[in-house]
Amino acid sequence: MSPVGWPSNGGADGRCRRLDAGVLKPWWNPNSVRALLLDLIEAELTRRRPGVQPDVAQRCVRNLECDDFDSLALDSLEWLDLATTVAVQFQLHETGHDAALIPSRQLSAWIESILESRAAHDQALGFFTSGSTGQPKLCVHQTAHLEQEIGFFATLLGDRRRILRAVPSHHIYGCLFAFMLPAQLGIPVLDIRTNLPGAILRQARPGDLVLGHPAFFDLATRAALTMQPDVVALTSTSPCPPLLWQRLAERGCTRLIEIYGSSETAGIGWREAADAPFALLPYWSRAADAPDALQRQPTVGVPQRVALPDAVAWCDERQLRVLKRHDGAVQIGGFKVYPERVQACIAQHPEVAAAQVRPYEIGADQRLKAFVVPSALCVDHTGLPARLNAWLADHLAPAERPKSITLGSSLPQSALGKAADWE
Repeated sequence: MSPVGWPSNGGADGRCRRLDAGVLKPWWNPNSVRALLLDLIEAELTRRRPGVQPDVAQRCVRNLECDDFDSLALDSLEWLDLATTVAVQFQLHETGHDAALIPSRQLSAWIESILESRAAHDQALGFFTSGSTGQPKLCVHQTAHLEQEIGFFATLLGDRRRILRAVPSHHIYGCLFAFMLPAQLGIPVLDIRTNLPGAILRQARPGDLVLGHPAFFDLATRAALTMQPDVVALTSTSPCPPLLWQRLAERGCTRLIEIYGSSETAGIGWREAADAPFALLPYWSRAADAPDALQRQPTVGVPQRVALPDAVAWCDERQLRVLKRHDGAVQIGGFKVYPERVQACIAQHPEVAAAQVRPYEIGADQRLKAFVVPSALCVDHTGLPARLNAWLADHLAPAERPKSITLGSSLPQSALGKAADWE
């Protein structure tokens, strides 16, 4: 494991030295922005090219270490889409630096534009939901709000000496804890996503913070291992099952912290036990007249009301338990997935008469399963699952694709005629 290095080609590192260091927050440096951009570009390649496996997109992005966007072989539409996404996430339109993206073919020039823009205007950041809904939703957050959250967790985690990140830094969770927090604490962050999860926990040192999600920690704890003392784990993006809390404790994890939030709200609450409710972060409070809303007290200005992303049960004025999402989404491998969208996609295949999609658990993680009724055009029922899988690889992101496809003459129903589950 090694931290992402500073640009070796002079590029943005040399040009950005003329920026007044006192103008920019500590996380706005060429090294951190480079890592964030690479994650963002990799995600965009995967989204724009559904049939491309994530490891292929990762290898393409690693070619950017030579600083040349031409190595990605983007067509004109992909190039415009990528530049627009970067401009929106970093709010470059506020300073006019968005105009510099299209003419430039060097990653270092994009880094320079971002840093110059943030030096002039550092009021907000945009994040796109991790969902698979065709076009991710944009969520814009005030920088002061993000700093408010990091200020709380910097106090809670102020004794950490390194951060080992198993999450991308361009989504809000990764941006807060892999981009902003290490700079706030003045500690290194190491990208450990190319290592086996179990090896990460074995090699973690005292003082490390392992930044992950339930799917990562599920893989990391499947085999017996003994962690070194004083290693803290942080998880978010989807509910952490009690089994994972137990397995991490049995393997010697000193402390596990689960954060509840969303792309729309950022962090809302946190807890340190599987059976504990989430405690609201200090600046959140329950809306007095609406059980499904929160009120945020910013550092400056008037309180703001925000709708909760989930149905919750309040334990008291400062603690809540999460029940289920309002929008029907499920979290799969850290991504928000909509079973209804997947079901509609499967139903478009000419050999499918009807389809039903549901989530199911594999260990501590969730996946999707599909029940399919073949149409009259299907003459080879046995080979239909394989043909469907090949077709879905070109239409759905990896997290959306069902891991199990069951065939039948009619969709499962209960005795009352309602949609039912199947084995």
